[in-house]
Amino acid sequence: MFVLKQFLKDLILPPLPWIFMLLAVLIFWRRRWARKLLFVTFCLILLLHSGICGYLLRYPLESLYPPLLSPVKVEPYDAIVVLTASTFPAGGLIPFPSVDGSMFRRLDEAWRLYRMQPKPIIVSGGHVNPFTPAMGENKIARDYLFRWGVPQHDVLGEDKSRDTFESAVEVAKLLREKGWKRYLLVTSAAHMPRSMFAFAAKAPEAIAAPGDFTLKKFELTPLDVFPSTGAARDIVASLHEYLGLANYYWRVHFANDS
Repeated sequence: MFVLKQFLKDLILPPLPWIFMLLAVLIFWRRRWARKLLFVTFCLILLLHSGICGYLLRYPLESLYPPLLSPVKVEPYDAIVVLTASTFPAGGLIPFPSVDGSMFRRLDEAWRLYRMQPKPIIVSGGHVNPFTPAMGENKIARDYLFRWGVPQHDVLGEDKSRDTFESAVEVAKLLREKGWKRYLLVTSAAHMPRSMFAFAAKAPEAIAAPGDFTLKKFELTPLDVFPSTGAARDIVASLHEYLGLANYYWRVHFANDS
């Protein structure tokens, strides 16, 4: 099921839809609807490469949960849970293991909260790609916390989960084992609505502590009218979150996942 979900996600999200639509136009060019489809494809490509569209899609995600400036205000809680993003094992031209910008900012937020109120940190997330071997992705993230001065006895790794929903299931098991209940949930601001939905279903008593905010004050410039690769990347990431919310709603209410 997980592998099927990964395939469907790649089929639904750009750029594959543009390829399929243009292929249909090429095959059925003599038909009137094919020429209309070409116009629709052109408009969609322009729209989904627009900075304005990107802002409108991302704002509802990032604005839903405000940053937790002071954890003291939400005490008591037992732990800090931080969800992993992309990590890069050493290999090829990468000289040593590292993390992407989103993962770095999530870890930085967990570290900030830890310094203000030291609590055990659970780093949740394992190997995602089913076609490649695991390469210690969770450990790479934990090593950043160790280098920043968090004691090893205060960092726990959960590396069985492959997506956010599985993270909620696995973290719930770990919380029960430790006898912990309330916890701070740290992830990217845009990822927080989907994460809170999953964790509310499987590991209640999460306190949203979003980091990795990306939206600055909206200032429209002439350059925002033109398509850009940066805007396209952000739009695809936002669409991924909305699809994830729909998927998790189905899993919670109809799939009866454990």
